[in-house]
Amino acid sequence: MRVVFHIDLDSTPTFELLLGNIRNLLKSVENIEKVEKVERIEIAVVANGYAVKLFTKPNLEKYAEEIETLVEKGVVFYVCNNALTNLVNVKPESISDLCEIIPAGVVKLIELQKKGYAYIKP
Repeated sequence: MRVVFHIDLDSTPTFELLLGNIRNLLKSVENIEKVEKVERIEIAVVANGYAVKLFTKPNLEKYAEEIETLVEKGVVFYVCNNALTNLVNVKPESISDLCEIIPAGVVKLIELQKKGYAYIKP
């Protein structure tokens, strides 16, 4: 099972919904695994547009423990460099080390969907 969550708004409620969606998905898969064998789950988050601001170190401070736990469970957080430099003027070094900066968020979304990732936008 593969899923990509897409966030593009600088909105704390949307970000918290995103985290809740991921938590619920992981919990559901863990419950299903107790009953039957389930394929490995791969979860990616792609942040572009104004949402990249949410992934700066100061903004993620409140969520650091949860993000670390999700990363340990294999969730990958991608942050669009185009948005950082062209839209919000945020330096890449201010993005959390738990995230991977990618050249273009829309390209990553296309690549992941071509690999069979289901698209979810909280």
